[in-house]
Amino acid sequence: MAKVTVKKNAIQARFGGIGFHNADATNYSKMTKRHFDEVIAKTWRELSPGFSRIWGGAPSWTEQEMDEFVEYYNQMHGLTNTTLYLTGSTRRHYSLEDKEQYARDVADKLEYLIRGKGLKNIDFYCMSNELALDTWGSMFFELETFKEYHTLLFREFARRNLGVRLAATDAAPYSYWESINWAIKNMDEVTGIYCGHHYVNDWDKEDMDFYKWFNLVCRRKSTAAGAREKRFILGEFGLGCDWTNTNGVLMDQGRYLDTDEEAEGALMLIDMALAALNAGVYAMALWTFNDYPNPKGIEYRYNKWGLTRWYDDDYSARDTYYCFGLITKYFKKESKPMTLTSDEYLLRVGGVVNDDDSVSFALNNRSDKGMDIELELDCPLLRPLRKYVYDSSDVPRNDFADLQPYSDLIAPADGKITVYIPARSMLMLTTDYRENKPEKISGVTERDGAVVWDAATDENHCYYRVFRGGDGGFTPDLKNQVASTVVTSYTPPAGDIGVYKVLSVDRWGNV
Repeated sequence: MAKVTVKKNAIQARFGGIGFHNADATNYSKMTKRHFDEVIAKTWRELSPGFSRIWGGAPSWTEQEMDEFVEYYNQMHGLTNTTLYLTGSTRRHYSLEDKEQYARDVADKLEYLIRGKGLKNIDFYCMSNELALDTWGSMFFELETFKEYHTLLFREFARRNLGVRLAATDAAPYSYWESINWAIKNMDEVTGIYCGHHYVNDWDKEDMDFYKWFNLVCRRKSTAAGAREKRFILGEFGLGCDWTNTNGVLMDQGRYLDTDEEAEGALMLIDMALAALNAGVYAMALWTFNDYPNPKGIEYRYNKWGLTRWYDDDYSARDTYYCFGLITKYFKKESKPMTLTSDEYLLRVGGVVNDDDSVSFALNNRSDKGMDIELELDCPLLRPLRKYVYDSSDVPRNDFADLQPYSDLIAPADGKITVYIPARSMLMLTTDYRENKPEKISGVTERDGAVVWDAATDENHCYYRVFRGGDGGFTPDLKNQVASTVVTSYTPPAGDIGVYKVLSVDRWGNV
């Protein structure tokens, strides 16, 4: 039996949360309403990410583009209180006057969002993605240029009292993290947080020492930032790019995605997240929340890394959703990471405690054997633990990207929990829930060929599930579900005649 000890003493005072690079604001106008309502907004609200990196704040932004960003934000990040890290871009400027004008232009955009439109969660900004200027990563070789731009931004932000902190250096991959050391030594006075990216191009998912290595490199950066009373974030991370050619189309796609290795590859992402959490990383963003759409007439598909797909009319969830989605949902921002240790090398563990004393534990079994686990707790539990299972040999997929329900309730005995974990699987154990019965949805009727209903008024409501049966006596279940959505209407395909029922799902997954 594997032994896991859980100690309440925190690894860091506050955790900033797990989330995604979320580029969908730039693609918002390309989405159909159904795609947004039933996939993008629905999955975002169900996971409620604590942290998000997103393109924004470029000096070239038009007012229309900013207003589209605000509309998208209000339906997404604003509702989930997600912290934003905006990444801009710029061209090279040669005179000090032009550089100062650039800083004013960026501050104008952020001030418009924050004061003009009321966006409250823009905490961090970086002038450039991955030190790009003339070309990708070019400022790695001229860090004084990066410092000059950020110094001008720092002065302009301070003059306007914007409250946005600058991130340095946003470097990728790990071999470029040396620039972070340079920034700590040379531009700490203008830097609010330190940031790096990493993609696992040099390790295979079968290389089980990766967790140990990644924990070490993240710990070094967290410690170096901490020595300056700052924090370190993973602005992007992922499994590496698998450049494939499908029917003459070059695909920029995450490794293992849309292959028979995807289900197990998701466990390596959990290893990355737990290694970073246990190293004291403040927050992290997976690349990426959603695919980019297919362009027309181009033999290149950029960014097919999402939790959900975007292939013409295929918006289905990838296996990663049912694995990484759990750790996103339950390892919340403003929690405190606890100290968990395992005596089994291939059992990776991590956990957090929230201010209400609810706890969440992730157990990631990278072994090809199942195992019984005993958790020894030094903290009382408010209620039995809900157990969620992600088994890479039996992924709990569904057509609506709904997170899997919990499979069991586990109560401690003498301060210990015993649980079984299958081979190559992850368990999420949590007391972060309420035994709540969502309100009954009223006013379900037909209008102009659509099913409509009255909006839920429960403050804990998250989204709706819609079901169809042959008569009013049917029991709603996955076999007769036809949609999950955040809006109060559903338009069936032509010919889908029947009786429709609508249920509310709350923030804890109660239906």
